[in-house]
Amino acid sequence: MYRNNIVYGLIGIVFILISGTMETAYAVQDNVVVGNYPRGIGIDSQLNNLYVANYDSGTISVIDSKNMILKNTIIINEKNSHPTKLTVDTKHHLVFVSDKISGKLTVIDGLSNKMLDSKKIGQSLWDLQINSNNGKIYVSDLASNNIIIVDSYTMEIITSIPLKTGPWSITIDHKTNNVYVASGDSEIIYVVDGTKDTIIDSINPGVKPWGISINENTDILYVSSWDANKITMIDIKNNKIIYEILIHSGAWLMDTNQNNGITIISNEHTNELYLISNDYTQYKSISLMDSPQSIVMDPQSNTVFTANPLSNSVTSITYDDGNLKNTSLTGDLNTNSLDDNMILEVLNGILKIPSNHDVDDDLISGLLKNVGITGEFDGNEIASLLIGDYNKKIEMQPKTVQVPGWTTELASMFGNTDDYQIPDKINCDDTSFSSIRDIDNVNAYDIWIKILPICALS
Repeated sequence: MYRNNIVYGLIGIVFILISGTMETAYAVQDNVVVGNYPRGIGIDSQLNNLYVANYDSGTISVIDSKNMILKNTIIINEKNSHPTKLTVDTKHHLVFVSDKISGKLTVIDGLSNKMLDSKKIGQSLWDLQINSNNGKIYVSDLASNNIIIVDSYTMEIITSIPLKTGPWSITIDHKTNNVYVASGDSEIIYVVDGTKDTIIDSINPGVKPWGISINENTDILYVSSWDANKITMIDIKNNKIIYEILIHSGAWLMDTNQNNGITIISNEHTNELYLISNDYTQYKSISLMDSPQSIVMDPQSNTVFTANPLSNSVTSITYDDGNLKNTSLTGDLNTNSLDDNMILEVLNGILKIPSNHDVDDDLISGLLKNVGITGEFDGNEIASLLIGDYNKKIEMQPKTVQVPGWTTELASMFGNTDDYQIPDKINCDDTSFSSIRDIDNVNAYDIWIKILPICALS
């Protein structure tokens, strides 16, 4: 019960702290016009080739990724061809293209820019990823709800894995060969053993997953959802959610640079990219002129490329990650290392624990990782430590403080303060910050008194 009394009064402050951390990053941008409705994009950084699947043109655009110049246009020899997504085998310089309408898989020679083969393997192919360790291609089929596994050397189907819900995006952990398949119409991410090609687990990310990507350095799975307003981070060692970032809805797809650990997510509603640091606690946004969907990162540089279907273009964005440095705290946890922002964030996480659940070790460890503290912890002991530290800070505050004049000015912007008796002082011991439900009949000054950290600022 004591945790609720403390945290309810802090929830408004915590939201301000979290939502205020998103800043705009500097970036240099360049555009190239391609075919109609570009949906898929991939890169062969060794050849400096960027490949773009033009859904309504039946073509693949080949772009010089360094100079952003259109080098070639490859025509898929099919009257009803709709190249949708693609994946690049950088070892053999091959490009594999899915087709949502015909169900065909096409392979292109990246050296000669010639189509080598095209074969019908399913009904409505969407995303595909190649495992460079074993040459297997994993393809999602929207119509049959199957994951189709293809031998990239022979273009023959190895097997198909039926799913209970529709497969959407795919990502591969090359350290473990595990394959992660997002189901866009349910709150499920399937985990496939890439050696045996069988489902070994499933993850509930709390949203309908749209885009997924893995940071293989930190074992973190990033999840976006088109109709949700957050990015979710999952520790794939235990498949538990450890962090969430609030965003606007419209997040599309994402990619991770395994060399610098930066993960980037596109948002087609706000025309933005979100950059997330390797330790996933810092993030910035980049504003774009166009509406981005599919993206791919150049693993050799700080450059990301976006496919923009509404403008029939591809954008190159070179970003500055100088302010996205790892600021994680390490070492033993002690009360001297706890700052107010950290306590607020962890307490906010504790608030979300259902009342009938214990404060377990894994959950507390996950909350602490949000603010950069790693290690093994006793959940109830840490929770007590945090609450105790917060209570000490409360004791150090004055019992009452004078009402600052600026609160009256703020309140007058949102309501009439003439008929309200403004108190001379505020009681800092009052933690009964109940929610304001009847917004039409509440005085604006009441709202400010409840949500402004007047005592903390005194």
